[in-house]
Amino acid sequence: MRNRYGALTSIPEWVRALVGEVQKAGVFQSGVVSDKKNRGVAVNWDAYGYDEAQTLAVIQVRQCVFNPKRYSRVRKDYYLVGLLESGAPFAHPIDSPARSKRAMTTPEACIRYVQTKLWGCEEEDLPHIIRQGDVALIPARLPRGAELVEEEEIVLAGSHRLRAKRMWRSGEEVFVAQTSLHHLPGEHSPVRHDSGIRRVVVAPRASTWGFSAPTLD
Repeated sequence: MRNRYGALTSIPEWVRALVGEVQKAGVFQSGVVSDKKNRGVAVNWDAYGYDEAQTLAVIQVRQCVFNPKRYSRVRKDYYLVGLLESGAPFAHPIDSPARSKRAMTTPEACIRYVQTKLWGCEEEDLPHIIRQGDVALIPARLPRGAELVEEEEIVLAGSHRLRAKRMWRSGEEVFVAQTSLHHLPGEHSPVRHDSGIRRVVVAPRASTWGFSAPTLD
């Protein structure tokens, strides 16, 4: 069940525990702070989707600045949250999924919808994606006019070193074959793919209001 804003009215305990870890990591802190004149700020959160098999959840973090002499100001940030290989939590800022009827059908559908938007792919591609944090290798066909380039190594999102035996560019898109990914800070396991062509995607990050703080990849 969802409320009139699309938030789930009941969530599993593991989602609450996950969001607790996200708060401990400093992404946000729920609660209310006010003065004697009832002026203050309230921060709370709701869940919009979850997938236990992937230990992922989609949450809305909401800030309300209130003053009895003014209209309250409400701001909302949305995150895909989960755990890294190390067990540390991550919070990736996303656009609201609440506008999509498909995303609101089930908690798991919300996760799939968000993932397709992050990776620019279809749902049927999701099981075949090779991912390292904010970078993914998506099964693809080489588009017409793609140009074979000389680069054998590039750094993506400032922290993912990609090496490929063959690399093509088509506009802003990069395609690779016989590929490896190494995370320079070492928070993600190395990735290798030896067969077929893959499209390289860096997950976009939605803008936030500043009262919450996304984790870095």
